[in-house]
Amino acid sequence: MKVFRRAYFFLLASLILALSFCASSKRIQLIDLSTKESQAETELVLTTSDPVYINHTKLDNPPRLMISFPGSKVFSSENEESIINKGPIKSIKYGYYTEENQVQRQLQFILVELTQDTPFRVSKDGSSTIIRMKNPETSPGLSSQEKIEIELQSQEGEEEDLPAGAGYLIGPEDILNIEVWNQPDISREVVVNNEGEITVPPVRKLNVMGLTVSQLEENLAKALSKYLIDPIVFVAIKEFNSQRVTALGEIKTGMYTLKRRTTLVEFLGQTGGPTDNADTYHIRLIKKDKKVFVYDFNELLKNPQKSESIIVSGGDTVYVPPLEFNKVLVVGEVKEPRIVPIKGRLTVIDAIVGAGGYTRDAVLKSVIVIRGELGSQEGIRINVKEILKKADLSQNIELQPGDIVYVPTTFVVHIERFIRVFAYPLTWYFWFIY
Repeated sequence: MKVFRRAYFFLLASLILALSFCASSKRIQLIDLSTKESQAETELVLTTSDPVYINHTKLDNPPRLMISFPGSKVFSSENEESIINKGPIKSIKYGYYTEENQVQRQLQFILVELTQDTPFRVSKDGSSTIIRMKNPETSPGLSSQEKIEIELQSQEGEEEDLPAGAGYLIGPEDILNIEVWNQPDISREVVVNNEGEITVPPVRKLNVMGLTVSQLEENLAKALSKYLIDPIVFVAIKEFNSQRVTALGEIKTGMYTLKRRTTLVEFLGQTGGPTDNADTYHIRLIKKDKKVFVYDFNELLKNPQKSESIIVSGGDTVYVPPLEFNKVLVVGEVKEPRIVPIKGRLTVIDAIVGAGGYTRDAVLKSVIVIRGELGSQEGIRINVKEILKKADLSQNIELQPGDIVYVPTTFVVHIERFIRVFAYPLTWYFWFIY
């Protein structure tokens, strides 16, 4: 009888173990992860094919909520990141185990990135897990437009959050906050040295120069996987010290630190914009390899697509010249000989009109444009009469800073002789009298 009882209990135990093994190895699908926003709170609803136990952990700097699935294998086909921007939820990232490249991959964790630290509560409803989070408070009585403006201002002030998805490139002297989940002995604050390397024991040296935050998280997790099982790494930039840009000229001069991918238009806006005396048509972007590019700020404002492609990087210099550096001199048979500033595209006709127009004695067939520096100047003959009568716009050339437009009283036969006799005194008059 005792033998039968032992055999019975052995079979029962074996059956229980088999059932628990089947339950633990069962593939559970992530069916949906949705958000629902109300006036007071935002719900994050996680629905799986079968009920599953979840573990939730709060992380700081920046505030995040990590969801994991101890004892269960949950599979999903979601992209690695979704931008949400509802209530306190900024984005949702999905971390997968790296051993399989299938459409359905096993989830390691779900990371909910928050705009601020906020209280939350967790409840179950069948196979759904509901996380309710309190919405950020807004001042009562504000219009929707005022709320939008406040939100934009708060986003500008949250410098730590900018690089996370904005492509900031890490460089020397940046200070990084590295957090390895459940590994307090490894988590630490590090400074990138002049060679672009960091040390995170047990990893001796890791080159981080030019990496984004997400690339560093991936590389560091790969390096730590030699010592840990499936390490989860989070990186936040505490201080931005490598991506510095110099601003000079008709602008608030100084050194500015880039905290994310920044276009030239955005950079000028961050510095307060050009002054009233700025030549916004010829802004110079001097790259760190000494190449110089000239841009029309006004055109960039009208063309967002082009503006988005002009990026300011660490080591660059932005120079906004004053208006007086971009001018032409119009003299001779014009009603009001003067300096005419170049604002955008300035042609020969524009310059003459800017000087009050030509006099009755002007010889329009032989207008001379003197161009170049002292000692290497050239003269360009312009037939203004043809431009006006026959609309020959090919001769109505665009003037350059420093050009001198001379409207003669007689036909200029020898341009070279004219340059030798008149160019020097006119040039000195241009730059030193005015």
